[in-house]
Amino acid sequence: MTGKADPRESAAACAAREAFEETGLRGELVDLRYVHRYRGQKGAFEEHAFLLRAGSDATPATSGEHDGYRWASPQEADAAVRWPAHKRALELALRAF
Repeated sequence: MTGKADPRESAAACAAREAFEETGLRGELVDLRYVHRYRGQKGAFEEHAFLLRAGSDATPATSGEHDGYRWASPQEADAAVRWPAHKRALELALRAF
């Protein structure tokens, strides 16, 4: 998932807020120290990658922004990710997990 930072909001604060807003989950936020920059139709963008370590009994409650969720093996997750930068973020998250 991704999100846009509010004015003067740090990348970590944005990640924690977006994770809670979109999944209802809180936990330990791990900065993967990976930043991806790209230019889209609406201008330049910068994405920071984080891992959210939620409890083993955590159950996401998706917001209206998502149709659902599913847990996936590392191999299934890798197969589902298309963008190279997101594949790199997934690789780093799996190492940190």
